[in-house]
Amino acid sequence: MSAENRSCIEYAVHGENIVITILDERIRDQNRVNQLKESMLEAVGTHPCKNLIIDMSLVDFIGSIGFLAFLGIRRAPGIENAILCNLNENVKELFLLCRLIPSDKQSNAPFQVAASVPFALEWCRALSD
Repeated sequence: MSAENRSCIEYAVHGENIVITILDERIRDQNRVNQLKESMLEAVGTHPCKNLIIDMSLVDFIGSIGFLAFLGIRRAPGIENAILCNLNENVKELFLLCRLIPSDKQSNAPFQVAASVPFALEWCRALSD
């Protein structure tokens, strides 16, 4: 199966949270980025949630065009918190350079960062309390 035809995400719903796992190692092709964005929007549209957790454990590279998918999903209606987790150092640096994740406590970047999916879920539970 070609990369264009295979699924680019998996997701699971945990109460008010949706965890999207990105299945691509490299996010750099415009057609694939569009497919990624549409797949994520479909997931949160089908399962409205308050908190979005994106598991990036399989991603080892993201090109500049790839950030469009993340900005698109961040603007989805109803999403109060968006958390990226399992970022490798190279990908984390790119998100920092684009100011999409906080570099300090005062930042109001569109995404937060968590070390793992369980940690992100726990953080979301704490927000709800």
